[in-house]
Amino acid sequence: MLEVNGVAGWVALVAESDAGSQLAKVLGRERVDFETFEGVGALLDYSKRRNPMAAVVWVSDAVSGLLERIDSLGAHLADTAIVVSCPSIERWELRAALTAGARGVVLADDLDVALGPCLRAVCSGQLCVPRDHWRQVEPPALSTREKQILGLVVMGYMNGQIAEQLFLAESTVKSHLSSAFGKLGVRSRNEAVSLILDPDRGLGMGILSLGGEPIGASAAPAG
Repeated sequence: MLEVNGVAGWVALVAESDAGSQLAKVLGRERVDFETFEGVGALLDYSKRRNPMAAVVWVSDAVSGLLERIDSLGAHLADTAIVVSCPSIERWELRAALTAGARGVVLADDLDVALGPCLRAVCSGQLCVPRDHWRQVEPPALSTREKQILGLVVMGYMNGQIAEQLFLAESTVKSHLSSAFGKLGVRSRNEAVSLILDPDRGLGMGILSLGGEPIGASAAPAG
């Protein structure tokens, strides 16, 4: 069993193929009670009968499907500490994992020494990420212009309208958005809006107060 602060529980392992075997070996050496699931859906079905203390989710591609999988687990297993394991992870991908609800990230090369300590840390209420990525734990430092543009995105304006509102070239707006998306750990306007407006994950940062003067009715965003 995984025991933290006198409370014992089990770990759900969501993985397949060789990665699943490697993770299972590490959990076995750590003497952790675990069950293996081939996908998030299988874990969610099983959790209706028995909730895990923690879940280790193997992600071969940190971009593909990461937010959906972690969001889904977090929505149904709010008390479960989620740890993402992956071969490598970029700065914005780590931010995306934490934004989506992961409490820990362990790289494949570090599994033998880091997975056990990471599980105990996250189950104790801590965040645990690779040392080289610690700067991404803090909320992203957006520039005033990035906040301003994001404020208008939240209001529903398209790039051309934002450019007109702020007296910028549309290419400049796109450049600022690309930079802001990377800092937020999102890949699209919809993901950015969802993050900013989410009462639990919303970043605040004065974004909505910097949208600029209202655009006239003739230039208002469509539908």
